[in-house]
Amino acid sequence: MSIPGLGQIIPQAAAASSTRTITLQPLWEWRFQVPRSNSAGVTVRLLNGTAERDGTSLALNRTYTFIRTKSKLLTWYGCVLEVEGECTEHVAKHNPHTSAEVAFVNLHFALQERRAAVQKAAPVTGAAGKSPQGPRVMICGPDGTGKTTLARTLTALAQRMGSQPLLANVSPEEGLLSLPGTMSAAVYGNIMDVEEPSGGLGVRNTPTSGPSAVPVKLPMVYYFGREKVEDDVPLWRALVSRLASSVRAKINAVDKVRSSDLIIDTPAFDPTKSGDMDLLAHVVNEFAVNIVVILSSTAMETELERRLAQTKTPLGEVITILALDKSDGVAERDKAWKRSDREEAIREYFFGDLKKTLSPFTHLVSYDELAIFRLPEGTGPLVSAEVSAEMSNWTIAVMDASVNDPPKTIQLAPVMGFIAVAEVDEDRRRLKFLSPVSGRLGNRPLVWARWPEPYINLLG
Repeated sequence: MSIPGLGQIIPQAAAASSTRTITLQPLWEWRFQVPRSNSAGVTVRLLNGTAERDGTSLALNRTYTFIRTKSKLLTWYGCVLEVEGECTEHVAKHNPHTSAEVAFVNLHFALQERRAAVQKAAPVTGAAGKSPQGPRVMICGPDGTGKTTLARTLTALAQRMGSQPLLANVSPEEGLLSLPGTMSAAVYGNIMDVEEPSGGLGVRNTPTSGPSAVPVKLPMVYYFGREKVEDDVPLWRALVSRLASSVRAKINAVDKVRSSDLIIDTPAFDPTKSGDMDLLAHVVNEFAVNIVVILSSTAMETELERRLAQTKTPLGEVITILALDKSDGVAERDKAWKRSDREEAIREYFFGDLKKTLSPFTHLVSYDELAIFRLPEGTGPLVSAEVSAEMSNWTIAVMDASVNDPPKTIQLAPVMGFIAVAEVDEDRRRLKFLSPVSGRLGNRPLVWARWPEPYINLLG
């Protein structure tokens, strides 16, 4: 066929569909990585059978969207998935006799037995004059061993059994329901977000991030403001103690939380460094840990067994040390990927994501209305900071304290939330910032830390 003046019309081939069906046998795993260039993400729908992501089950015939994600979906009994979108993917087949995933679920059942025993116990005082308590589990190991994934999995599995586990994170490089640079804890009394880009530990399901399909969590947050623990060991130890105190108060206030698990995710420490092992022992002591799970480190197992052999918890319990192999499905994240994760977490905190668009409030204030403190170059208490153009594009913590409190009190106070400095007008002595909520800051001190890095062009 031709049209005068236009010539022959060339028929166009239909676009190839990117939808495919993946059938998994029992104990198989679909592993995938969504490239950052794919802004639309990958959609997954469970057609039949059962599947889960890190302990949280997928619902039948519901469409899930994954963006900037390295993850996996596991089936215990077999399933069929419908997948659409660009990603790197492959199917892994687990050996039931050697699979780390089987060891992890066996650990869950062992913890469930302990939870059940506590729940059945009469409400009488236990050892050391205190009521019995659910298991307190610290997960540790070298970098890249899947500590956070295991913590998420154990928490999700406990929640599925009707418990209200409390998940704590003392690794400032991560972020548990908060921005990186913080240490935090939260009760998971309801389902985790399967679609969370950062493994369900990011900022998406918090009250400051707007409405959510998944019930929000209420984290207890403290601000470390540095990337590595060794950047300020005294402050890290002090914040661990503060966070542990807040966790104890929550456990003692709610019976169901007290009888559930406390799961603690830790930084990647070096077993050959005595100081690093001292820090793990500090976590054990402050959180009254009675189960230490070590992933893929014989040296760490040996050292902690030596240090904790004669140690008992405040409840008079012997500390159990359990060594497990890491999952062979642990996804590696290089520095560029981690930095991108941090930047996306900051942007999501203020502007939302593909499924939920947020509109942060813009505030214009005079220098005189603000009380800003900054971490010192080395260790030590906060110092007063003058407002300057250097603050542009940084996120700043709003502390639950008074501007009249001593710097040390401010530094150890909980975090109420974050603002992002959009513009500094030094001539007019005014500062423009973004906030997820309206209203003035009032008598709240601000802390300008040294990490995470400023988000370049947040408003771009």
